[in-house]
Formats: sequence, C-alpha cells, structure tokens
Amino acid sequence: MANFFSKLLNSGAGSLIDSLSNAIDKNVTSDEEREALENELAKAQMQYDVQKATLGLQEAQAYLGDVGSARDNQSRVQESQYSSVLAKNIQPMLAILIIGVTFWMYWYIIFSGEDVLTKTPAMKDIMIYILGALTTVSTQVASYFFGSSQGSADKSKSISELMKKKGE
Repeated sequence: MANFFSKLLNSGAGSLIDSLSNAIDKNVTSDEEREALENELAKAQMQYDVQKATLGLQEAQAYLGDVGSARDNQSRVQESQYSSVLAKNIQPMLAILIIGVTFWMYWYIIFSGEDVLTKTPAMKDIMIYILGALTTVSTQVASYFFGSSQGSADKSKSISELMKKKGE
C-alpha cells in the first residue's frame, strides 16, 4: 500500500493528500494504522519534493553547461592561430548586423514619413512579426555579449506562477 501512495505522489499528485487523509480516516480502524499511513504519506511527499528539487538542479546545471560550452568553443576559435579572420569575427559581425537591422527598422517605422503600418493590414502584421523576432534576437545577442540575469528569469517565472495561481 505504501508503494501505491509513493507512486501516486511521485507522479505529481501531491495535492491529493487531504482527500487521501479523509479516505484513510474512514477506512483505518486503529490509531497505529492511521499514524503509520500518515507517516508513509509524509515520507512519500518528502521524496517527491527531493526529486523535484533534484530535477530543477539538474536542469539548471544542464543550462549552465550548455552556455559554458558555447562560450568555451568561441574562446578556442578566437585564440587559435589557425582560425580564419572570418571565423574569428563572424559572431561580432552578425551581432552588429542583427542589432543594426533592428534599430533601423524601428527608425524607419517611426521617422520614414510614410505610415508603413497602415498601408495594408497584411503589411502591418508582417512588420510587427519581423520587429518581434528581431527584438527577441537582439535581446539574445545582448545577453550573450553582456550577460543575462538568471535572477531576472527566476523572477519572471515566479510572477508567472503567481498569476496562474491567482487565475485558478
């Protein structure tokens, strides 16, 4: 019976503890049996929490390992005497191009004198899509070259989780 509760809780059903406690109260006759089952439930919940924390840690380590690997690779290319000028400069050149195109598009829409976004509805949708994609890529470029804030990502995740809970 303990394996059943462990499997149930490990599959993400930790919110069912109250319902199970009520069922246990109705079906368990002695205080010793009730205490033993409650201990098993508490143990299963702790195992679930430990596994969840371990998976979160492994995910963070994988992410940081991926970022470190990419930066190490770029460092090796920069330091190699056999790398071509293009190989050594392609990342900064693409970064400058991406950010330049993004700012040019914003400038063009704002200061061109034409009302680009209202010419046709299809053109407006295309321009907004392109600007969104370029803005996202520009943010990634800036994060790569100037660092990104994991704390900011964690804060955004916390805010999203709170909004989900509020909506329920």
